[in-house]
Amino acid sequence: MRYNYLTCLLLLLLTGCGFHLRGMVDMPPWLDRVAIINQSEHRELEQLLAEQLQAYHVDVSSDPASAHYWLFLQNDSFQQQIASVSSSTTPRQYQLIYTVQFKLQQAKGKEIIPSGQLVITRQLTVNSDRILGSDEEEAIIKREMRRDAALQMLYRLSRYQAS
Repeated sequence: MRYNYLTCLLLLLLTGCGFHLRGMVDMPPWLDRVAIINQSEHRELEQLLAEQLQAYHVDVSSDPASAHYWLFLQNDSFQQQIASVSSSTTPRQYQLIYTVQFKLQQAKGKEIIPSGQLVITRQLTVNSDRILGSDEEEAIIKREMRRDAALQMLYRLSRYQAS
């Protein structure tokens, strides 16, 4: 009996402090129908965002005219910077930098979220003995970075209030 009370008390304290599981976002009710307008040549982030928005019961419209809000993906790009080199001056470790620029506006033209930028960085170690494995690892890391960017965009969307 004492264990049940203690468990209930701990759960109340945990929810009272604002704890959320990673990846859980409370989407605002006003964000009901969105069109994703991709101004970049890359489509991977657009697809991830559409899937995640739909998972949170936000209708993603392919026709901007029927959407209440427009989410502009203005630019997304990857950069590589050499982080360390071997004794033979070949790069051993890279820092991958993924930059996404986006904004949210009402279909009527009013900006809800001004143009902002997300920057996500990861380290990639290159093994010269396993070049193919390093290429696959880079592709996996880039996929994870896109997923993280989509999730961070959802966090930002969930924090704004429509006025």
